[in-house]
Amino acid sequence: MSNRYYHKYQKALEAKGYRVDEHGYVWDSQGNQSAGEDNYGNVQSKDPNVNAICQEAEMGLATKAKAAVKKAVKKVTSKPKVEKDDLEIVRARDENGHFIADDPSTPDVNEAYVVRTKKKK
Repeated sequence: MSNRYYHKYQKALEAKGYRVDEHGYVWDSQGNQSAGEDNYGNVQSKDPNVNAICQEAEMGLATKAKAAVKKAVKKVTSKPKVEKDDLEIVRARDENGHFIADDPSTPDVNEAYVVRTKKKK
């Protein structure tokens, strides 16, 4: 998908009976061009409804983004903090329980060992 302005609002525009083509032009139900964007990024709209639909969709996108940020912050802050004393370095194993060897092509990472939290007794 292109990075044209009206492609961001394509679902909202199509729900209201408009069509957005691959060039970023918006067409109404009778086939008349309602809005478009030139090669320089300038947006023109002959139909005020197109602007209103895009503004409503932008508000919805902003609300969803804020909700996602709140959810992510809550998820990160709800995890208990791990102290350094609670961590241990152990040999890495695959799903069959066999040791994993270090990959020589990655000199900055040692895949043979992993850091995990100690089991509580």
